Amino acid sequence: MSSNTLASESTISIRKLAPSDFEAVSQFKYSVAITEPHSDPARLAEIYKESGMWLEASGAVAMVENSTQRMVGTLQFYRSAPCIHGLEIGYVVHSLDDRRKGYAAQALRLFSDLLFSTRPNFFRQQLIIEVWNTASWKVAERCGFLREGVLRSCGFGDGDPADCFVYSRTLKDYSQEMASANGPG
Repeated sequence: MSSNTLASESTISIRKLAPSDFEAVSQFKYSVAITEPHSDPARLAEIYKESGMWLEASGAVAMVENSTQRMVGTLQFYRSAPCIHGLEIGYVVHSLDDRRKGYAAQALRLFSDLLFSTRPNFFRQQLIIEVWNTASWKVAERCGFLREGVLRSCGFGDGDPADCFVYSRTLKDYSQEMASANGPG
């Protein structure tokens, strides 16, 4: 495991982003931050120089396939709203050829667990997923996120926004899962 690796599973690891990732990341303009499109590698380098793309309430990581050490996607987190003690998570597997291999589910679970273990003052994590994106909401459910409801007309992209499901996983959920996995206290 490299020094930049934050967590690892059988086929996927998550690690901090590196400047060598910026060209690939720039092909997906909202893959490292939802507040600003990042389609310019030079702008990504500026942000990286300022923060390393890893702060207390926002950041991004690379999703890496273990056998080849190839970056297959990215995940990001940011404060969901000023009045909510939670984080919103986004993820994307970059190539269609890398989808439906379980990478997103492994990476999301690793990332969610990492954020709960390192940011105990955030009590919930949420995902906003367009209702048509069945593959993504199945990933969320596989990772222990529960569907809470629908946000109407809040989706991504241009024009009339799609309706989205809201999914959450709480610190209580995480703590119960860890206690169960580790046996009686």
